[in-house]
Amino acid sequence: MRNGLRKLAAAGAVGVSMLAMSLVGATGAHADSQDGCPYPYVCIYDGPSSSTIVAEFRDITSYYQGTHHGPGFSAVNTRNQDTVWLRIDYGGTVGYECLSNASHDQNSIGSLGTVTGIMITSNTSC
Repeated sequence: MRNGLRKLAAAGAVGVSMLAMSLVGATGAHADSQDGCPYPYVCIYDGPSSSTIVAEFRDITSYYQGTHHGPGFSAVNTRNQDTVWLRIDYGGTVGYECLSNASHDQNSIGSLGTVTGIMITSNTSC
């Protein structure tokens, strides 16, 4: 009987240990894709409501990386903490838009302009 109790106690300890490990693993930041764009990228699509990715960016920079997509594009930021600035040409008028990190609902944009530059920053908010 003692041997059976020891086996039961050992099995219970293993089960509790596995549960604790799964709970600890579940508390970390959840990285995921959005609209087909993999974490930790910023993706540009070929239209305001398209699912075709035409460019992906990952590097944090202190300058705008040149790109040229549009007229008509969309973009999404899947990064957990970083924000993204887009330089957009609206037919001769240049504007700048900030995409929040993936934890906010303002992490994507659809535009009729042409994106001409992208800058990923380590700022956590716009």
